[in-house]
Amino acid sequence: MMAKTTLGIFGLGTVGTGVVALLRDNPQFEIRAIAIRDRHKPRELELANIELTDDPFKLADHPDIEMLVEVAGGIDPAYEVIKRAISNGKHIVTANKELIAKHGPELFALANEHKVTIFFEAAVGGGIPLISTLQRGLQANRIARVAGIVNGTTNYILTKMEREQQSFADALREAQAAGYAEADPTDDVEGRDVVYKISILSSLAFQVPIEVEKIYRQGITQITDLDIKLANEFGYRIKMIGLAQPGEDNEQALDVRVHPMLVPRHHPLASVEGVNNAIFIKGSAVGEIMLYGPGAGRFPTASAVVGDIINIASALKLPDFAQYFQLPIRSEACEIFPIADTTNAYYIRLETHDTPGVIGTLGHAFGEHGVSLHSVTQKGVNSEGTATIVLLTHRVKEKQVQAALTQISAQATTKQIGVVLRVLI
Repeated sequence: MMAKTTLGIFGLGTVGTGVVALLRDNPQFEIRAIAIRDRHKPRELELANIELTDDPFKLADHPDIEMLVEVAGGIDPAYEVIKRAISNGKHIVTANKELIAKHGPELFALANEHKVTIFFEAAVGGGIPLISTLQRGLQANRIARVAGIVNGTTNYILTKMEREQQSFADALREAQAAGYAEADPTDDVEGRDVVYKISILSSLAFQVPIEVEKIYRQGITQITDLDIKLANEFGYRIKMIGLAQPGEDNEQALDVRVHPMLVPRHHPLASVEGVNNAIFIKGSAVGEIMLYGPGAGRFPTASAVVGDIINIASALKLPDFAQYFQLPIRSEACEIFPIADTTNAYYIRLETHDTPGVIGTLGHAFGEHGVSLHSVTQKGVNSEGTATIVLLTHRVKEKQVQAALTQISAQATTKQIGVVLRVLI
């Protein structure tokens, strides 16, 4: 009879419950123990014959556990628990994007030292096999760009705003009622969740770690239903994008950023709706490909976790297998290309006093800073005499646009700069 691979599972929330449900009847595995926050909370799963503990360090120290599966999330105590488990010679499967983004290189080095491996397919993209594709499937390629919709909450909100002409606040409330957004949605709507994920994907694509706090980030809270409507009129859809590519004129730096973008309707990412995720990859050999599917949810994410568990269990039969899964990521963090030096086309919405010559004044300010305008549109005047003016620019350096906007914001005719969005080209 084949020996079973023994597991310890840290976390029994939505994903953890899915993992247990998928593994419980698999004869290849034995779940020895599960660490949970509340041992007395009613569970929808039958957990007879499985040891329950509220101390996750017991899993890290358990002599009979070969693999620790971490689906609890967060840094504390997951970081220390995983470090101890690695030091005790246990393999790791984790769905923890924040942990891998912030501490990945350190944990990978520790795993190499102790001849164990860390798999983290579920950290990005739920059930979509993004990590294994970048890590192994595209090894023959020099990656030129990774651009993705990797947060289902923001994509759901933007889809609702477009399809049902809802305000941001109404779409957010609906996302919360449907269980797609947390009671505190800050990490999603302000882009932090995407920062963690694009940090991981860029590290794999370009084989250098990224310091997450240096990644430029802009959320979606300033986008209105008018912006969604106007983007459509111009031939675009607004999507929250995580972008990673070599820096322009400096390939030693990486241009990694997170912000909403106007995506041309013909681009594959434009068709991604609701809570679905997608990653668009441009490689030297493969050309352009896109991976698409459910980015969250109990069983899509649990599917990725269990896939990692099965892969490690299969490899355990090989001598010194861990060395084959060591990531070729350099230890020193890569320089981040400054957002001010990036080149983009822009969508800009301004609120101005409705006075003669205001558009000419705007054009003069942009012209002074070398910003070429593709189009200028006035979208009505409200009862208070405020005109909404929307501009699309040609490709130009970010710092030139920002210099022009600084000048424009100081003009007496300007009431406010509503929103500035970049265009995916």
